[in-house]
Amino acid sequence: MDVNPNWLEVLDSVSGGCHLFPMTGRRGNKIPPVPARRSTDRRSRQIPPGRRSLTGVTVRLLELGLQLRRARALEETLQAVTRIAVELTRSAQGTLRLLDESGKRLLTSARHGPSVHRRGAPPFRYGEGFIGWVVAHQRPAYTNHPGSDPRFVTRPGQVWTPGAVMAVPLLGGSDCIGVLSVSRRQRRSYGPLDLNLLKLVGQLSEPQLEIARLKRLGESDPLTLLHNRRHLDQRLPLEIQRARRRRKPLALAMLDIDHFKRVNDNHGHDVGDEVLCEFADRLRRCSRAGDVLVRWGGEEFVAVFLDSDLEQARQIAGRILAAVGQVPFASSAGMLSLTTSAGLAELSDGDDAARLLHRADQALYRAKNRGRNRVVVAR
Repeated sequence: MDVNPNWLEVLDSVSGGCHLFPMTGRRGNKIPPVPARRSTDRRSRQIPPGRRSLTGVTVRLLELGLQLRRARALEETLQAVTRIAVELTRSAQGTLRLLDESGKRLLTSARHGPSVHRRGAPPFRYGEGFIGWVVAHQRPAYTNHPGSDPRFVTRPGQVWTPGAVMAVPLLGGSDCIGVLSVSRRQRRSYGPLDLNLLKLVGQLSEPQLEIARLKRLGESDPLTLLHNRRHLDQRLPLEIQRARRRRKPLALAMLDIDHFKRVNDNHGHDVGDEVLCEFADRLRRCSRAGDVLVRWGGEEFVAVFLDSDLEQARQIAGRILAAVGQVPFASSAGMLSLTTSAGLAELSDGDDAARLLHRADQALYRAKNRGRNRVVVAR
């Protein structure tokens, strides 16, 4: 007898994907059964690795729709889209990028899998590289030979070169709001079925992603591309609750660029903006992927170190001070030598968000009074 008399397994000739179709014709007549090839044991009837079932794809897409409806935090929405895209296309890595307010820079908003670029690498610009081409032309595309594809560029901070890349534009009405891309490490080629699956994930997600982009723009600093104070006001209480619920440590650093006013007074605000952007880039490179980085205002920044005790946070803050003080800042006015000061506070039993920030701010004040270019821990 047939293992499953109601379904027919069909392999896709391009990608090797497996599809299951009903064993009835359009008029309801039975299609002759296929000779049994597998045991009736449920475990042995699982789809072999390298094949995709229509049922499996449907389940993943239904899961995505459910997560998009249930997601309460912006990060949850973006992460769900990226993860499902990677799983459905059998990729090693996926990234979701949204255009900034100017429409010129693609900001990394979510990532699943090992990053192609190191943390702190400059964002792709509109039209730059393969994903920039997809955004500019609003056309989905894949390349199985990135090294010889003129659209693909090797950029500073690139950690590894994909063996294949695929991307689809994300549209809000007639405008492009971002791009969803996936990549594979080895030379495992993408095909039309993979591209259609990625397009489907993108199209299902576009309404929620457009809302997410508007929210992200409202919570981002347009100059440095870090989170802004509004984001921290909403995020920090949630992270404190999560840390206490999971009984994990949490630490916070408030940082200030020493004598920054002299930069603006001597060289102008345009140079000051260059310094702020470079400081933000160094802050990203020294911190970890899960840390929350915020431009608090002016030349003041906040870093929330999740799952970190005081000693771990002190080490990260030390790296930041070294990265700022040991390498001059390149600017249109020439090389500028700068330092930074930091106040560090670890979450204690009596802290809410306001008190934790206040303790870090007081520690920063003491660091300034003690000569700057140092880390001071809150009492």
